[in-house]
Amino acid sequence: MTGWVTRHWRALLLWTLGLFAGLTLLALMIAYSGIYNIAASAGHPAWMEWVLQLGKERSVKFNSRSVKPPKQDSADLVPLGAAHFQSTCATCHGAPGQPLNPVFGHMLPSPPDLQKHAHHWTREQLFWIARHGIQFTGMPAWSGAGRDDEVWAVVAFLEALPSMSETDYRRYAGGHSETQGYSAGAFVSQGRPRLDLTACSRCHDTAGAAPPSPYVPHIGGQNEAYLRRALHEYRDDSRQSGFMEPVADDLDDEQIDRLAAYYASLPPSPRQRPRPSSPQLREQGRQLAEQGDRARKVPACLSCHGANGRSDYPRLAGQSEQYIRRQLQVWRRGGRHKTPHGAMMSVVAKRLTDQQVEAAASFFAGRPPQADRVQEEASAP
Repeated sequence: MTGWVTRHWRALLLWTLGLFAGLTLLALMIAYSGIYNIAASAGHPAWMEWVLQLGKERSVKFNSRSVKPPKQDSADLVPLGAAHFQSTCATCHGAPGQPLNPVFGHMLPSPPDLQKHAHHWTREQLFWIARHGIQFTGMPAWSGAGRDDEVWAVVAFLEALPSMSETDYRRYAGGHSETQGYSAGAFVSQGRPRLDLTACSRCHDTAGAAPPSPYVPHIGGQNEAYLRRALHEYRDDSRQSGFMEPVADDLDDEQIDRLAAYYASLPPSPRQRPRPSSPQLREQGRQLAEQGDRARKVPACLSCHGANGRSDYPRLAGQSEQYIRRQLQVWRRGGRHKTPHGAMMSVVAKRLTDQQVEAAASFFAGRPPQADRVQEEASAP
């Protein structure tokens, strides 16, 4: 057999090329003729459904092999992932207590109920799907370039979703927001959003409560100019975030000004007790914050983020250790370098060692949020 193939390989090659060209021509003729019904209502033939499903599953498994899950506390990420899922994903996929919208149920292919199907995929595969999307299904790629950290929050939620009750889901997805009572007149003229999707307090702090997830910043009592700048950057797509960009895109200038003023006027929210750290690490963090590191060309953190810093820079005192560490890691990977302020901070972050990142996060997490305000009031004329 091998000898016959060796003697006739040229003929076999020509036959193979001819067959491929013929099938390609046939496919083009069918496509051009329009005889194949592409209506979603027509569905797929069983053989095509099998081929498409096989191709999707094999592609996800093959391309997700290089994904390396980071070390993280998934439980702390679930509320963040749930809030995003409710605002952008539940419309198509449904959620506990929220059946699949009938409009999206008639898509082809129909979006799966992830409470039933999420466990079919591994952690790496869930990340790859949420990060890159799937062609010809309506599943989009993640909108925040370079923000893989946000995608992992959604993955943490999806892993918890199959065993999540309706009560648990509403608690996670709703955060601190309050579902209001609506009169018949309000229903008629305004409708009613599910879980108050536009409420900032789903993810962020209130005057009396910290953010539901330590990976979310405390913005109560933050600099008004900084909050205004951040919202404009999210809206302009110059600061990347798959969580914040869709929200900011719906805001006009007046709404941004009102939100910035409101949160700036709030007292700092209660904070979680920082994780225990060694005295050596805290001292290294203090020196980095107050003196910087000349050898590595790192300026003192408090020169920009302290009482004497610019008003459009954020206060860091009292932010959670997880949030500060995560943001420094994003800067080091180049995920926040598209704005002038982000580009400067990206340079500084890349000069930090891993231990300095830990030290800075530990120092500011242990610093009372009122510290900067006290210094500002003392230095005021």
